[in-house]
Amino acid sequence: MGYRACQLVPATGGALVLKAKPALQYSEGRSKPWSGSKLVNCFAERADGDKREDFALMAAPGLLEWADVGTGPVRGAHVMAGTLYVVSGTSLYSVSSAGAETLIGTIAGSGLVHMADNGAQLCIAAAGVGYILSAGSLTTLADHGISWSVSDVGFIDSYILWTRAGTGQFFISGLGDATSYDPSDIATAEGSPDNIVGMIIDHREVQFFGSETVEIFYNSGAAAFPFERQGNAFIERGCFDRDSIVKIDNSVNFMGDDRVVYRLTGYQPIRISTHAIEYQLRNVSYARGFAYDQEGHKFYCLDTDNGTFVFDQATGLWHERKSVDLTGWRVNGAVKAYNMVLLTSGQDGKIYRPSLDLNTEDGERIEVDIYLPTIEGQRQRLTMYAFEVMCETGVGNSSIDDPQIMLRYSDDGGRRWSNEAWRSMGVIGDYRRRAIWRKLGQFRQRQIHLRVTDPARTFVMSYYADIR
Repeated sequence: MGYRACQLVPATGGALVLKAKPALQYSEGRSKPWSGSKLVNCFAERADGDKREDFALMAAPGLLEWADVGTGPVRGAHVMAGTLYVVSGTSLYSVSSAGAETLIGTIAGSGLVHMADNGAQLCIAAAGVGYILSAGSLTTLADHGISWSVSDVGFIDSYILWTRAGTGQFFISGLGDATSYDPSDIATAEGSPDNIVGMIIDHREVQFFGSETVEIFYNSGAAAFPFERQGNAFIERGCFDRDSIVKIDNSVNFMGDDRVVYRLTGYQPIRISTHAIEYQLRNVSYARGFAYDQEGHKFYCLDTDNGTFVFDQATGLWHERKSVDLTGWRVNGAVKAYNMVLLTSGQDGKIYRPSLDLNTEDGERIEVDIYLPTIEGQRQRLTMYAFEVMCETGVGNSSIDDPQIMLRYSDDGGRRWSNEAWRSMGVIGDYRRRAIWRKLGQFRQRQIHLRVTDPARTFVMSYYADIR
């Protein structure tokens, strides 16, 4: 007798004890009966060396408030010369290592900003305006003779580069001086007639992402204008949203004009999204990306109006992040400052420190959801006498004495679900506690949904089903 999504293991007494296939990433796409497995607020970690299982699931990190800057939301954060600068609401602040803010000036608009520096001067592109913080004074490009609307900013080889909004043009500052400009120091990414969506500096090259193509420029040192197109380095793939372009793990990730997520390997865009993720992205109106590292996991987070989807470059697997009562995750950006990874809020002015040892998100619960792949026999009716989750137990703590894990099941492809049944994950020190459910009835196909909402450590290793 064969079973799908299960592995037969030895048993006694006529029982078929099946090791259920784990859910390792977000796979729910157009058809739930075909693929309904997904992970929300948890992610897979691959075993290194001798481990009990090849993979385990752990809850997404909790968020501990580090600072509360301005009125929010936080629109951007950047470190220059060891000091953190934050745009919160319509204000620019410097923030000390103790989290204390100092107001600097006003930044127009309400959307995300883009920031770059040359070591002494901070440049900000916001709502079409280019701002320059130099020697404590905040000015605009118009104050220095440039009236063009800008959409992005970057730094390379002592030059500040700006993209001119709604065009394929970019222009540069004077060498080492973000307040000095010659209007003739302007060029066009003209390998294709599409406009520049955004740019990023990577490996001392400037990558200009258009709506249909990507062009690569480098500093040739030419006297008339130092930046030239890099030979035949021309990528016939456009960008959907400038804010999806993120440097991570020595490369660049972005969402393409075809709503597929890519990673640039050299000059080759390699697809990293799955059909399930692409299904979720099919109708989104924006895609805002950021990246951060945590204990060897390098997360590329893509926030959209249909949720926040996260790619873990350590495993090549996707999962979803979701804050309570929000469509996606409350976090909208990340920055490394003062020897810390800091995450910024898209809801207010808060800045957080992420921690896998913290089980709440700014005091709110984290709802961990695990939807397992369908268990199915060879079209015969089966009886599930028991289902056991092998998880870390005895995880009660000062916040919750007896944390619980919930199970429910669907026998019609995730359309209707059974009542919830809760089991203990063990009070403090009850390390031999078993999370097991019995007398779960008959089925031809079944999907299991597990949930943890209590503020306790969640670490799931494997699943067993007693099916006869």
